[in-house]
Amino acid sequence: MSGQQFDDPNREAVGLEPAWAEGSGGSDTSAGGGPPPEGNGADLDAMTKDQLLAEAQARGLSPANAGMTKDELRAVIDKG
Repeated sequence: MSGQQFDDPNREAVGLEPAWAEGSGGSDTSAGGGPPPEGNGADLDAMTKDQLLAEAQARGLSPANAGMTKDELRAVIDKG
């Protein structure tokens, strides 16, 4: 056998790069880097006030504080 051999044979079989190839992954959302994941609206709806506060703070959004209502926190997150 010659050529490059992937550790991801199923993707190789259909002619795709391995899943870890540059540019084919998601975005880095750690420490506020990169955009938030797509399609998370339903997840935000299911969150508690404390979870919404933690999400807003993790995204580095302000003014997000414990004195805000759940709807206010959601508006801050949506505004981004």
